[in-house]
Amino acid sequence: MNEMKKLETLGKYQILGELGRGAMGVVYEAFDPLIERPVAIKTILKSSIHANEAEDIFERFRREARAAGRLAHPRIISIYEYGENDEMAYIVMELVRGKELTEYFEVGKRISIHDGLHIIMQILDALDYLHTNGIVHRDIKPANILITADEQIKIADFGIAKIDTSAHTQVGIVLGTPTYMAPEQFMGHEVDHRADLYSVGVVLYLFLTGERPFVGSVITIMHQAVHRDATPPSELNPEVSKQLDAVVKKAMAKRPEDRFQSAVEFLTALKAAIKATHKSKSVAAVAEITRSGSYKAFLPDETLELPKSTDLTESRRAADIEYWQKITHSRNAHDFSRYLQKFPGGGFTELARSRIQSLEKAAAQSRAADELSRSRHEARVEAEVRQQEAEERAAWARKLTEIKSAAEEAKAVEAARRETEAEEQARRAEALAVSMSERARKFAEVVAEREAASEAERKLKAEAKRQLREEVQRKKLARMQMLSMRDGADSQAEADSEEKRQRAAAELAARNQEIAQAKAQAETAERLRREADERTLREHKRTRAMMMVVGAILSLLLIGILWALISV
Repeated sequence: MNEMKKLETLGKYQILGELGRGAMGVVYEAFDPLIERPVAIKTILKSSIHANEAEDIFERFRREARAAGRLAHPRIISIYEYGENDEMAYIVMELVRGKELTEYFEVGKRISIHDGLHIIMQILDALDYLHTNGIVHRDIKPANILITADEQIKIADFGIAKIDTSAHTQVGIVLGTPTYMAPEQFMGHEVDHRADLYSVGVVLYLFLTGERPFVGSVITIMHQAVHRDATPPSELNPEVSKQLDAVVKKAMAKRPEDRFQSAVEFLTALKAAIKATHKSKSVAAVAEITRSGSYKAFLPDETLELPKSTDLTESRRAADIEYWQKITHSRNAHDFSRYLQKFPGGGFTELARSRIQSLEKAAAQSRAADELSRSRHEARVEAEVRQQEAEERAAWARKLTEIKSAAEEAKAVEAARRETEAEEQARRAEALAVSMSERARKFAEVVAEREAASEAERKLKAEAKRQLREEVQRKKLARMQMLSMRDGADSQAEADSEEKRQRAAAELAARNQEIAQAKAQAETAERLRREADERTLREHKRTRAMMMVVGAILSLLLIGILWALISV
């Protein structure tokens, strides 16, 4: 922004000073030396805009120049020229000496119903011209309404205006200021001139009550604007008539077709409500409101009743009346004090004193209202801070739901395409599963046969051991019998005894040899059993490994099938 600070000329215009500064540019006061008139120049510095946003922002800037440049109306700021250079884009426009309507609300002062209605009528007059020329402003709000020193309005800022011949503003794009946006703007629907009339209804509500119809975060305001009706103004300000309630209600209707269909229709209904309100007020009620210090009872078509007699000369009386007419709607107590000084015996002295008392009382009430409004504002800000995070989370949740819904729709479309493929994969998987099951059954039969053979071999070995034990036992019995016979045959001859001993020894040797052979056979059987066990163990291991491989393959196939079904 340093380059903008040093700016002395822009094109043919001489820069005189700054009127305002923002994040993207500066509004300058300048002088046109050719026509010799002061102008305002609104600029956007190209270096302050991200490349991705530049096209949209500069298009809106050009659209503002096109929208306002084709207009010529005393209540609309005139556009003189649009230009661009290497550093910035700019719009040269009419220089208006005045304040934004926002400033009157920000200081906490209540604008009288009389003045508010006068401003609303001017806005509707300007909007009738805009709409007749095929332009929808779409951002009517106090910040875009300037009040001149003579209390005339000027509508400004056509940055998001929609021109009938433009194709840049599309359905689904939400633009505007939340407090003043119509429900169809929040929902991204097609917007026409009736959205401007809704915004005027919100500004009228603000004039009548001093409060916005909907407050809170953007999400809260959007929900209320779409689903809730605003509190009738008469419930917040008893001086508002039911006729004005009806005008506000129709202007702020949720559906465009239920609102006023043109600015002229709105203006006609407003004038009728004012007239009906004025007729319904009794003289005593008007006098009471005047004594209370409120100027809300002064209506645009109200006439002033002059005193019936004075002690002034005719010329002095004419000057008295003329001076009084100049200050009759003033809200400055000093004006009425000067009147008393200038016309101490004038026909309006009592009324002037009453006005001074009323204004002083109104000033006190305004200060109290300022304090109350400030405390309300602080409480509202605090409540907004507490609610903001929850509302943002809710907004993100809704956005996520929308995204999920769109994703589900896309999946449904994709599912229709993949359905045949998924069925084919399911059939293949089923056939493969049947094949794998048959192989597993056959493998289990082989394992069972091998286990049966192993069990038979084990039984044979057990039977051999039993027979060996019986043979050993039989030999022991035979030996015992032989010893018994030897003890019982003392008389037997030594030769017979020796022969018997030799025969017994031979038998014993034979028996020992048989025992050794049986032991060898048992060892051989044991070795064979161990080898069979080892072979069985290896077969079991191979079987287990094969089963694990088969199970892994089946698991992968089932996972693939399930994944395909889930993806569908």
